[in-house]
Formats: sequence, structure tokens, C-alpha cells
Amino acid sequence: MLRFGGRPFDGEDARRVGGLARELSAVLRAYVTSGPLVPEVPALPPAVLVLGADHRVRSATAPARAWREQLRAARVAVPWIGEAFLEGLSLLARRGDPVVVAPAVGHGRWVAFHGQRLSPEEVAVVFETASGPRLLPAFCEWYGITPRERQVLADVYDGAAPKNIARRRGLSVHTVNDHLKAVFRKTGAGGRDELVTAFAG
Repeated sequence: MLRFGGRPFDGEDARRVGGLARELSAVLRAYVTSGPLVPEVPALPPAVLVLGADHRVRSATAPARAWREQLRAARVAVPWIGEAFLEGLSLLARRGDPVVVAPAVGHGRWVAFHGQRLSPEEVAVVFETASGPRLLPAFCEWYGITPRERQVLADVYDGAAPKNIARRRGLSVHTVNDHLKAVFRKTGAGGRDELVTAFAG
């Protein structure tokens, strides 16, 4: 890899960047978790873009145009980020079935992008609101939710009361409530209803 107008990166450069990993990770986590917990923009129906071999859009469903307008309006980054993201997803889809869950901080709500190869030349990218089970892993990772807290959070999303969660998980109601308090503290949620709304999409 080359720098713009400079020498190639070397081992010393890699070592210096590696030394920044913890700080960069903390800054990125703070940025992502500063986004809205509850969606700020309306949910749109799932949409599809078809990308050609050059990774550029060949066709789009009507909802895809609405999605692209909503994402453009919410974008806080430089304009080329969206194009680079689609190109990366297109490349990944030619080797597998990638799903990327993007945080609400840049989109006004959590969004799932699923790439799928249609032919040697074309890739479909499906945009949809990320909610429920699809959202849970990414959400928990970004907010530092522990595995046990994640189980309780999944049960809350399913509508279970603390007493039912305790029975289901073999915990005391007090422990379930402690896990819920930890999730509220980590996410800034004002209660169960706000968490459920966050996951409902």
C-alpha cells in the first residue's frame, strides 16, 4: 500500500498504528454509541440495488431510491464513503454472503446491508431496517453488553417480564433486574419500553 505522494508503508508504520488500536477503538465506540438509541428517521420497506462488475449501481427498486435519499440526508461523513462501502460489499459478496449492520449514528436508525451474488457479473445489495435478532449482536458488541446481559435483553425484546426471565434463565429476579440496570446504564435507555422501541425498528 502506498501513501499519497510518499513512500510505501513499512513495519515501523504498522507498529505505530498497532500502538493506537486501543485508543482508536475507544473513540470509534464512543462515536457509534453517541447515535440515537430510538430511531430518528422513519422505517422504509426493504430495497434492492443491483451492482455490476464495476461495483456501480445498474438498477434499483423504487424503495432503494428512497433509502439512498434518506441515507444521503443523514450522512455525516464525506460523500465518497457510500460509494466505497458499496464497492467493498460488492467485493465481499463475490466471495460469500456478507451482512453488515450499520449504526444509527450515521443513518438515524440501525440499517442492515446484505450482499448476495446474482451472477458472475452482478451483485444484489438489500437494505433493510435492522431490528430484533439481526440487530442484537452488533448492538451488544458496540455497547459492551455481556453475554448474560444479552440473553436478558433478548428476553425483554420477546416481551418477557423479569419474573419470567428469571425462571427461563435460572436466575433470581434481583439478578435479572441488576442485568437490566447495567444495560440501561450502558445504553442510556430510560427503561424497558425504550429498549424494546430501539429493537423494534
